[in-house]
Amino acid sequence: MGWIQDQFKKRTEISGKALTETVFPDSSAQRSPEREAWSRLLRGLSQDVEEFQRLGGNCNLQPLSDVQCRISNPPASIAVVVTADLSARTVEYSYESDQKKTAVPEKGILTLRPSDGEVDLYSADQRLTSEQARQLVLEPLLFPTLPTDLAAIGP
Repeated sequence: MGWIQDQFKKRTEISGKALTETVFPDSSAQRSPEREAWSRLLRGLSQDVEEFQRLGGNCNLQPLSDVQCRISNPPASIAVVVTADLSARTVEYSYESDQKKTAVPEKGILTLRPSDGEVDLYSADQRLTSEQARQLVLEPLLFPTLPTDLAAIGP
């Protein structure tokens, strides 16, 4: 069971949401290790959004360009814009609110660092798996009102 399903299971005890679908097309543009890492991250985000939707959550993923997407949670009035700067080897994620009274987390940066012919994701100086990076970006968006102590409790 992935982190989305774990968190969703906790969340559905509080409320349920409508099912929607979205697809993020895979870019076939220039391939570099950084672009491959970005593509893997996008595919993972898309899969997480699809899983959330299958479980009854309401969120949408909208590609904005080859290096940017917006993921929104309409019921919570929160979205995150994820933008890659492949030449700088960074991925920035920035939260936004549709309502002034909704607080959102501050933006963050993931770095793309070469390692053994591949590119790994880092937050600060901590290496992250793809799942950890996606959870870092999506958890505040998909589960915004889940109390911190409930989020920390395992299944």
